[in-house]
Amino acid sequence: MELKEGKLPPDFLKELLNLLPPLKKEIKIGPKIGGDSAIIEFKDLYLIVSQDPITFTEKEIGYYGVIVNANDVAVMGAKPLYFLFTLLLPEGFYKENIKRIFKEVKGVCKKLGIQVIGGHTEITPGLKKIILSGTMIGIRKKENGLFPKKVNAGDFLFCIKEVPIEGISIIAKEKKEIVKNIIGEKKLNKFLKYNIKPGISIVKEAILISGFRGTLAMHDPTEGGIINGIWELCEFLNKGIIVYGDKIPVAKGFEKVFEYFNMDPLKTISSGSLLVAIKKGYEKNFELFCKKKRIGSTLIGIFKNLNEGRYILKKDRKVEILPCQDDISKIF
Repeated sequence: MELKEGKLPPDFLKELLNLLPPLKKEIKIGPKIGGDSAIIEFKDLYLIVSQDPITFTEKEIGYYGVIVNANDVAVMGAKPLYFLFTLLLPEGFYKENIKRIFKEVKGVCKKLGIQVIGGHTEITPGLKKIILSGTMIGIRKKENGLFPKKVNAGDFLFCIKEVPIEGISIIAKEKKEIVKNIIGEKKLNKFLKYNIKPGISIVKEAILISGFRGTLAMHDPTEGGIINGIWELCEFLNKGIIVYGDKIPVAKGFEKVFEYFNMDPLKTISSGSLLVAIKKGYEKNFELFCKKKRIGSTLIGIFKNLNEGRYILKKDRKVEILPCQDDISKIF
């Protein structure tokens, strides 16, 4: 069976995970579909470890590498503290360009209070584009309890910020002239900076939200967009869901670009947004909490038992939510 680009098919990935050795009792969360980070228990703390590569874009790859991995640690209720990265470069790469990537890593790590503690850099024969793979380490105090918590049918799903922030930023940078011709220079300039404002980082929001009493679990939708992110979260939680498609907050002003490339914004890489499971009875207080903290939040769904399935309501249609490939590949 020939595999397509992007994440591996979930059924095949499950086969691979079953080949791995059994976990010891201190591993509270190990390799699992939909899991953002591993959690390792120590005497007084939980160590949170994430790993993610950047493969879709070469522009600002150092910035993206830090943020994407920091997000994965933050959604587990931990502050990202230590970063390692492996940088694989094609032949003929100039020293100045390597320095630029390191400066990008330095800038965002300094802003977030993260230390770079190791990694590896090499020129790799046969490689066609840059690949950066990062590992982020964070710490959660034992007194704050293990996170995520159990999600039940009837609990609510919220989307923080809008979608697809990262996808829009990548398209604007990679296809600048096309986007300019479709929506004009003023809007192009806005979307070129979309990775900064509203931004692909959800570290601040995730850490604040993890302290809200009714928060049960979080997940940052990345490859495959919010649809794939919802499926991954439900797979991780072993839950079904009903999602109200018309409630999902899609960024305004980029619709014609998505139409031009025949892309679904709900299936386009979505770092910068955050999925949050909120305990039933806390949804109103959560909305007030987000408003007070100036965090954009939208209730987009309700969790169900697994046997009730996973569906999104689109106008008068009920469509099953399935794992999907990312539409960002259509621009390349």
